[in-house]
Amino acid sequence: MSSSYEKEIKESGIKENTLSKRIDFGMMKYLWMANPLSKVRRDSIPRFLRNVELLKNFSDNELRILAKFMHSRKFHESDVVFREGEVGIGFYFIFSGLIELSKTDYGNEVGEEKFLILDEFSYFGEMALLQEGNPRSATAIAKTPCELIGIFKPDLEHLIENHPVIAAKLIQSISLALADRLYYLTEEASKLSRRLRKLERQMAEKQQAETK
Repeated sequence: MSSSYEKEIKESGIKENTLSKRIDFGMMKYLWMANPLSKVRRDSIPRFLRNVELLKNFSDNELRILAKFMHSRKFHESDVVFREGEVGIGFYFIFSGLIELSKTDYGNEVGEEKFLILDEFSYFGEMALLQEGNPRSATAIAKTPCELIGIFKPDLEHLIENHPVIAAKLIQSISLALADRLYYLTEEASKLSRRLRKLERQMAEKQQAETK
C-alpha cells in the first residue's frame, strides 16, 4: 500500500520545509489576475478563489491574504492524498482534476466501498481544521492528474495569530457549509424513515388482507 501525502508530511514533521510552496501574490498582481475582465488565464489561482462558493463572502484583499497561508500541490493519477482512519491535517480545494473519495461500508461481512467523485471548485477534508485529531472518514485519491490548494492546521494557527478576522470568516464559512450538509443529510434520513414506515404499514395491511 502506497503512503499518502498527509502521512509523509506527518512522518517528516509538519514544518515549513515539508509542505508544498505557499501561494503569494502582491496586491496589484492579485487584483489583476482576479479581475474577470483581464486577459490573464481563466484558471489563475486568484480567479479560482473568487469563484469558490465557500469563499464568496471574502473580499479580494482577504482572499489575497488567505492565499498566503495556502499551498498548491500537483498530484499524479492514483496518488493518495489521505487514507481513511488517518488523523487529518489539511483542508483542500480542487483547483483542477478529479478527486475520488471512497469509504468502507461495514454494514455487511464483506465491507463494500462507497465512492464519490469531486471536481473543480469542490473542497474536502474540512474537519481537519475544526477538530483536533480528527480521523479521516474516507480515502482521497487523485482520479486524474490534479492540482489541489490546501491549508493545514499550522497555517490556520498562524492565520489566527496574524489575521484573526479572516481566520474567523474561514472557520465560520466551513461551519456553515457543514451545517448545511448536516441539514441535508438529516432531511434525507427523515425522508427514508417516512418511506420505510409507509412500506411497513403497506406490508402489514397486505398481510392482514391475506389472512382474512
